[in-house]
Amino acid sequence: MGCKWPNKIVWCLVLMLSGCVAQKQVIDPYSAKQQRDDISARQGGEAEVESLSRDMQEPAVLPVKDLLMPTLTLINDRIYAYEQKLEVLRELQAQTISSPSSQETLNVMSDCRAQLQSVLVEYNALNQRLLQKTDLQAAQLLAADSLLQISEKDINYLESSCQSLMAAPLVSQQQLPVQAKSLHAEEQLLKAASAVDDYATVISHYEQLPLEAGQLPSFDTTFLYGQALLKTSREPEARKVFTDLLSVIRKQDQAQWEFRLMQLIGDLEFGLEIFDGAKDRYKELAVIYEGLSSKNEWALQQLSALDRNVYQSDEVRSYAQLLKAYLGYNPDRDGYGVVEQAKKYIAEYPYSPVASNADLVLERANEEADAWLKSVLARIDSLVEEKKFQEALLLVERVPRDILPVEKQEMLRRKNDQLLTAESISIETSRLVQEQELQEEWNQGMLLLEAREYDQAIEVFTSLMASSYAVKARERIDQAAKLAAKEDRQRAAEIFMRANRTGDRESKIKLLFASRKLLQDILIKYPQSGLSDKVNRNLVRIEEEINRIDPTLLTTPVTVGEGITP
Repeated sequence: MGCKWPNKIVWCLVLMLSGCVAQKQVIDPYSAKQQRDDISARQGGEAEVESLSRDMQEPAVLPVKDLLMPTLTLINDRIYAYEQKLEVLRELQAQTISSPSSQETLNVMSDCRAQLQSVLVEYNALNQRLLQKTDLQAAQLLAADSLLQISEKDINYLESSCQSLMAAPLVSQQQLPVQAKSLHAEEQLLKAASAVDDYATVISHYEQLPLEAGQLPSFDTTFLYGQALLKTSREPEARKVFTDLLSVIRKQDQAQWEFRLMQLIGDLEFGLEIFDGAKDRYKELAVIYEGLSSKNEWALQQLSALDRNVYQSDEVRSYAQLLKAYLGYNPDRDGYGVVEQAKKYIAEYPYSPVASNADLVLERANEEADAWLKSVLARIDSLVEEKKFQEALLLVERVPRDILPVEKQEMLRRKNDQLLTAESISIETSRLVQEQELQEEWNQGMLLLEAREYDQAIEVFTSLMASSYAVKARERIDQAAKLAAKEDRQRAAEIFMRANRTGDRESKIKLLFASRKLLQDILIKYPQSGLSDKVNRNLVRIEEEINRIDPTLLTTPVTVGEGITP
């Protein structure tokens, strides 16, 4: 997997691209996810029959997939390889946190991770873009513009120190010195992970905190750990963490946190259908905060639903599910799912005693979902400003459609179309700019050729050899070389004639060597001139003349004087 690819192989794959793939259609929200999970759970013959049926219904897709398959397979192989590298690097980072030089090493690993993710994002983006191309020419243009660049980054990463870093043997956590860890530093890392909703890292750091006997993490750290458990659907464990935390702060007389934890635990127990426990929590809140109606309003409504003693009713259970979903709400994962769940509950039970609370859940969930989608769109717009259209399109593609209402799906579809158009315009604009630059270089080369600045003209035309001007540039290089060689040979002949006319021995030697040098340079600088045979005959004639003067001169180099003008 980690090998270099010869350019000719990549280009062969580029030339095999063609065909089209249908764009993602609007999905019936909130039910498609369950359908997808059901389909993926099927085994054996049922999946094969379904696949065969789908192939028979869509015969037009097969030729396209067949044509795209070599390149897509190559790209998918690299995506898989880099996903594996990312997993290895994550494990190394987790282990390095415990080492004495953790910060310095983590900085290096962070740089490597950024490089790794950059390559992975580009491969994913190219994969998605190729699937959306509708003709061979468009696929070739995209591949020619992107695949070689990405493979170059791939090779650079494989040849970097990051690859050797990841090849080092993994060290088990038991082998790392615990005393080298800093509780404060670990808690700061945990808080940083929580700030970016990296709940898995929060849980991992918390469970590996370097605690001494009888030592407890800070309240904030433990609360974030409980929230991470809640957001990752580990509600019973989160309930225990919050309950233990409530006991601790009561012993420490930290009343400012008591209300928040009591309400949170009550809501969590309601969501887990531990109705008696939730009821006790709300009653306790009602007693303690009797004079604070603003704080008690939520708890009193919750209690009114539980006081009906109809815990098994669909209304109560449906509200419990809504409450549980909202407590564990993660916009990146759930999108507008909780919003739709709240709307459904309000529509089915408009006279529920907790209708106001359900309205509040709907309002807050909708605000969070809107903020999440707005941030996604902002990232997309930022990438567009940087002309990173493939990464922007990948961001659009990564948003699951089944967590969006239909109107949001349509909005993303339009955004996708706009990005495709913008990318096409950008590519065409870049092509036109490049063509203009090439034309200007060509014109410059022609001016130099007309001015008999042959060496400079050859240099300009040589720079065009990797472009669409290659054939014409080769013709001009040959023309300039032939003209330059002819001119230098003529100058060499004139110097040779001057040498024959002079009576001064030293001047004659210098002139003969100057003529000889000009002819030798023709063979080196202009091998394509077609004058090699004539030049060699001229060299033989000059060397015969030098030998007549002194046979040792050709074996003992003579410096040509500055006064000789070729």
